[in-house]
Amino acid sequence: MKDAFAIVAALAVGLLLAQYDRNTDDTAIELGLLLIASIGLALLAPRRWWIIALCVGVPIPIVELAIGHATFPPAGSVALGVTFVGALVAFAIARASKTATA
Repeated sequence: MKDAFAIVAALAVGLLLAQYDRNTDDTAIELGLLLIASIGLALLAPRRWWIIALCVGVPIPIVELAIGHATFPPAGSVALGVTFVGALVAFAIARASKTATA
């Protein structure tokens, strides 16, 4: 149940950030939001970290290609890389905290 919530929330966040990307040129804040969202949601569902990364990061390049403001590959593909890094960091944190001895 927690995994399903995290995936649905990741897709919602990805769509909201895609809308934010269309309305602003503030790349640093957007990348920070992508990183925070992917880390936070991947901590909720660490076994599904790669799905979280895809759901948060893929809407931005898709929207860029759909509205025709991007070349191939779209600049928004950097968003996908950032979300994969964030989700992988969250997976590593969850894995390390599970294997750490208290």
